[in-house]
This record gives sequence, C-alpha cells and structure tokens, in this order.
Amino acid sequence: MTGPPLIPAYAPPGETTHDLWVEKTNLNGMALALIAYGILLTMVLQCFQGLFALRKEEKQWWIWIYVSAISVLATIGIAGNQMFIQMTYIDYRNYPGGPNAFTLSFYAVTSNLMSFIAYIILGWFADGLVLYRFFVIYDRNLWAVIALAVFYLGDIGSGLGLAISITRSQDTFWATTSVRLGIAFWSISSGLNIVFTFLIATRLLLIRRRANAVLGPSHGSHYTSIVAIVIESAALYSLWALIFLITYARDNPVQNILLPPLGQIQGIAPLLIILRVIRGRGWNSTTIAPSRYKAKSLYGPAETDHCEIPLKEISASRGSTPTSLATENFRRDTGRLIPLHE
Repeated sequence: MTGPPLIPAYAPPGETTHDLWVEKTNLNGMALALIAYGILLTMVLQCFQGLFALRKEEKQWWIWIYVSAISVLATIGIAGNQMFIQMTYIDYRNYPGGPNAFTLSFYAVTSNLMSFIAYIILGWFADGLVLYRFFVIYDRNLWAVIALAVFYLGDIGSGLGLAISITRSQDTFWATTSVRLGIAFWSISSGLNIVFTFLIATRLLLIRRRANAVLGPSHGSHYTSIVAIVIESAALYSLWALIFLITYARDNPVQNILLPPLGQIQGIAPLLIILRVIRGRGWNSTTIAPSRYKAKSLYGPAETDHCEIPLKEISASRGSTPTSLATENFRRDTGRLIPLHE
C-alpha cells in the first residue's frame, strides 16, 4: 500500500458510526439510481428506434407521448437527486450535524422537491399503464377495471398528500405526517402492482395452459414465458417497491439505497411493456380471445370451446417491422386440429 496510513482521525468529526453508515447508504443509493437511469435511457432510445421503423399507419402516437413523458420525468428526477447530493456532500459539507442533518433540514429544497414530485408523477404513469394492460389482458372487462381504478385514484390522492406534506417547511420526508402519507402512498402503489402482478400472471398462465392443450407447448411461448409474465405484470417494480416499503416503515437505513433507484425502476417497468408492444410481442385484445362456436355433428349441434391464437407475424412490406398478428381459429376433433374457417 502506498501513501500515508489511513487513521480514524481522518473521519468526519462529530459523527457516529451510524451517521457514517447512513451517509454511505445515501451515496450507494445514488450510484444505483444512475445505473438505473442509464438502463432507462437505453430503453427509451430502443423504443424510439422501434417507433421510427414502423410504417406511418402503424404508428400509435400515444406511445410516442408516453415514452417521451417517462423520459422527461426520469431525467428531472435524476437531475434533482444529483443536485441535492452535491449540495449535501460538497456545497454545504460543514453544515452543523453533517450531511444527515442537512438532509433532514433541507429535504424540501427546490431541486430535491422537483425530483420527488417528478417521481410521484412517474409512478402514476407506470401504474396507469399496468391498469390499461390489465384491461387488455382481461378482455376489456370493465367491471374488473373499475374496481382497481378506485385503488388507482387512492394512489393519486396519497401521492398528492405526500408531496404537499413535504413542501411544508416544518415537515421532512421522515416527519411523522410524511411517513404516514409515504407509507400510504407506497402501500397503495406496491399493493396495486402486486394485485396486478398476481392477476395478470394468473391470466397468462391459464392461457398458456389452454394454448399448450390446443397447439402444443412451443406455440406462442413468447407470449406466455416466465419473462413475458414478469414484464407484462410489472413484477420488477412490485418487488422493489415492496422491499423499500418494509425498510421505510421500519426506518432502516437500507431505505436510502432503495429509494433513489425506485423512481427509475418505475419508468423501466412500463418501458419493458412498451418495447414488447412495439416489437409485436406484447399482448393485445386479439392475441388469445376465448369464444365459443356451434359445431355440427351426427348427434346434433354441440357447443365447443375454441380460442384464437396468433400463428405468425406478417410484415406489410419488405424490411418493415411486423406489428400485426394473423390469427386462425382451430378446434380439436378426434385428435386432429381442424381450421374453423372451412
């Protein structure tokens, strides 16, 4: 080892071991947030690349707007975080009590508040997309969506309450009122996503079982694989938010590692879904649509189950990105697959 020896006297004066541990978690959390932002930015570029490759009539402008909004909110969030970390550890390093005391006293400073509000709005965007995907995967069942939309409105309300609480000069993110609102916000958000994850995963597993029974295990695997289920159900965000909620409620310093990247993961989860949709691998209302038909037999009309299953992707023109799916109806009859369109 070169250089002078490292001795305890070089440690910041007046700070305990616990104080230093909290500071380390803050810096490590920021490092993870920067990594997550790099992943998100890469996915944004991939989404735009895929959208540019589509034919004009295939472009869905709401996807352009959604991806752009996610990108802007994530950038505002990470920029505000970075500015606040710089203020805490560089610009005002000698604040009485150290960086931890500065964080508690100035959590509502403009740059940090801007970041926090951006992440709250980003969470609404993410939860809204998963709600829409639930609507699509469950064959546009309006009643099921209305029931979960009530929780989504609670998500918005608790997020607004948390943001307002933090803007009050006497409160911080760890004040009693803010903690209660924060627990409510992340409880509703993570709880809503856990419910979505369970319901969407259950739906896709049931559809995979049906598809395997009709056409074999290899057909449509990219719609019902474990990766597809994890992406479509936004399980990544659900798991991360749940772990953060536990540490935040227990006031464990690990929360400082999990919170900064949480905002970026809120954006990564829906972008994974969007990317699958752009590439023609995401679910839509016609991917597998259960229905019934009347089949003639020697013994009179019989009602038999069938399902529409995508057989191939069709490129509208050479070199274009396939986005439409051809489907053909099949039924099982004496061990044979017979097209229904005969």
